[in-house]
Amino acid sequence: MKRLLAVMVMVLLLACSALPVYAAPNHQPDFEPSSEFIYLYNMDTKEVIYEKNADKPAYPASLVKIMTCILALENTPDLGVPVVYPNYVQDYLYNYARNYGSVSLAGMYAGEQMPMKDLLYGMMLPSGNEAAMIVANHVAGGGNDPSNQARFVEMMNKRAKELGATHTHFVNANGLFDAEQVTTAEDMAIITRHALSLPGFMEIVSTAHYTAAPTNKNPDGLDWPTTIQMQVPTSSYYYPYLKGVKSGTLPQAGRCLISTATKDGFTYLLVTMGAPYLDASGKILEGRADYEDHRKIYDWVFDSFKVKMLVAKNRALTEVPLRLNTEKDHIQLVTADNFTYLVPKDLDPVTGVVLNFEVPESVDAPVTKGDAIGWVSVVLYNEEVGRVQLLAAETVEASQILVLLEQVKAVVASFWFKFAVIFVVLLIILYIILMIVRNRNRRNRRSYYKPRRRI
Repeated sequence: MKRLLAVMVMVLLLACSALPVYAAPNHQPDFEPSSEFIYLYNMDTKEVIYEKNADKPAYPASLVKIMTCILALENTPDLGVPVVYPNYVQDYLYNYARNYGSVSLAGMYAGEQMPMKDLLYGMMLPSGNEAAMIVANHVAGGGNDPSNQARFVEMMNKRAKELGATHTHFVNANGLFDAEQVTTAEDMAIITRHALSLPGFMEIVSTAHYTAAPTNKNPDGLDWPTTIQMQVPTSSYYYPYLKGVKSGTLPQAGRCLISTATKDGFTYLLVTMGAPYLDASGKILEGRADYEDHRKIYDWVFDSFKVKMLVAKNRALTEVPLRLNTEKDHIQLVTADNFTYLVPKDLDPVTGVVLNFEVPESVDAPVTKGDAIGWVSVVLYNEEVGRVQLLAAETVEASQILVLLEQVKAVVASFWFKFAVIFVVLLIILYIILMIVRNRNRRNRRSYYKPRRRI
């Protein structure tokens, strides 16, 4: 018995080993990016192409200003509304710079009035910390009330959770360092995707240079170049496919950068955080490791991926048994649409793609060509990436005789028919019993009234 069991186990193992195994895709660049946290996302196919420590906590630096911009756009119907620079913001930034070092500013002064639109440019292009705090103060209530900053942070965290950025915790509106202000590369991608859906956001963050309107403190206006040199045509870092979005740098966070790039009809969103910024002695490193990562990663994804048709429209993929027809016992199913997907260029659709069918055990005639019968799921490297509906390939009429027989079978199999049969049988049995009893009673009466012979 034990020997037989061992043989059966061996046969099962051999059978399992003969099944096809599809390895996970090697979505890995042929170089090692220097950024510690990376998330690359295709905006068109909604596919995560590459990630590195994307769910690990990281300091966001000025990437925080993306959320500040979101709340401003969502809560300011008129971007032309004048906004006042409160005194407490200037005092706070002055004391912060004196205690911790210089901070990036847009060049504004306390008491200055500026349209919200210009403030957003001053916050997103030169990464003005005062602009971010002014925006936060206005959205959270206005006036010269320092508690508006805390109220705005509550709005930031609430909105982050609503968007699905569940591993993010904001502490301020500008991104100045705080050990409790953390996020992840994936969360920043979620937040940025929402920002990109808002009217006006991409226009702001993709601008290389902006001149603000004259104000009461700056009669000539203010000129603001973007901090992202990769979208400045005259820069040695210029990358023609790149637009926006936001950079951020802190000693504790390293260099952080979020950008988009479009080529061959596809747009990618790339988040990198924790690129090298300082050397061991604390000096700023030459070159831009974040720019180098973005250029290399975009070049890699543009060169390594393409759209391939994994399922063609009107392709006969399977068939199902057909009932109630005398001429056919099966009907073919064809695909309703094409299914294309962004895949590595070296993917073999024959060995790398699996089709799983979700179809009924059988269908009943009549069937009309184009009737929806089932689905086929497209599995790429053991992961479902899409579904295509399956349609009847032809029209098939029903056989009236078979339909009639099916109806008869249905009636016979129904509860009420069975109930009626049982009821009738019981009536017959009862009738028979009554007849038996009646006949017996008759015989008894005859026996009782039968004249007796005299002796």
